[in-house]
Amino acid sequence: MSIARLFSITTGDCPFEDLLPASFRDDNLTFHAPLSDISQFLHQDLSVQRLNDIQKWLWLAGRPMPPRPLNYQISVSRQIIVDEKVDMHLVWGPARRIHLKPLPAYLLDSRFWCKHLNESRSTADGQQMPSRNNPWPHSELGKSALGFLSSYIALIEHRSDFAIAKQHCLLPDSLTWAQWSGLVRTLLQNELITPDSINRRYRFGELRLSRLNKIYVCQKGSFLRGYRSKYQTYEELFLAYLTPITAMTVYFALVLTAMQVGLATDKLQHSGAFQNASYGFTVFSILGPLILLFAVIGIAVAHMGANILATLVFRRKRSSFFRRL
Repeated sequence: MSIARLFSITTGDCPFEDLLPASFRDDNLTFHAPLSDISQFLHQDLSVQRLNDIQKWLWLAGRPMPPRPLNYQISVSRQIIVDEKVDMHLVWGPARRIHLKPLPAYLLDSRFWCKHLNESRSTADGQQMPSRNNPWPHSELGKSALGFLSSYIALIEHRSDFAIAKQHCLLPDSLTWAQWSGLVRTLLQNELITPDSINRRYRFGELRLSRLNKIYVCQKGSFLRGYRSKYQTYEELFLAYLTPITAMTVYFALVLTAMQVGLATDKLQHSGAFQNASYGFTVFSILGPLILLFAVIGIAVAHMGANILATLVFRRKRSSFFRRL
């Protein structure tokens, strides 16, 4: 079987322009057509370097196993969030939300693989079939692409998974179940989905966002944002921090009330140890919430300062960019 036969059942002779997004943004937030700078586009669309940088710590955020299928994600009440950022693919966070990047149509086109994702050379007719001894994704980008494709092989096992993917616009409109199952069968029978042929990130399935944030804080020193900021507004930030402080304050009130009752009893009223403990806890219950409150305000001010600084830096960068045009 040729490599063209492997994918052509899904895309046919569709021009590359119809397989790619309408545009993408570079680091300066300038828009480009994907084919005008295909290397940069593919790097942005497929690279998971941020996760590769913390690869040795990913076991803290998830298990080294394929992701569970979509029917499982629905059965445990996870909400599917469509997210085009590949480094958020299979990351789940608060409120049982799991981020999934839709499967790009160009990953189902053999011509695109041969031209842009394969550093090895095919036979004279360009139709060499990959095998375990002759894999085509030699490049890191090719491994990322094949790893991303392997994640969908795990996510879509049954017709019910396929229907869920279609419902959430995770698959190309023209893709049918027969085409998908045939593609998966061919990839597996030729043993193309192996740990050595895919990017290291895809050796792990679902990753927990809260733990990724903690890893980034410890390993990268990103104290304010972590892997991805959980707060879109300052109101969310205050709610996240003040809720446990409020619960702690209620607990302090219960303890202080119990101490008052204890001091009213003959046995504890004359106990020096209990008197000292009551005094210390009373002072702590007064100062503790105030210290934590000022700490939360300090964190909010730090976030505000970091946002303002980032805005000024970006403004200067954009101004410099436009002056060069």
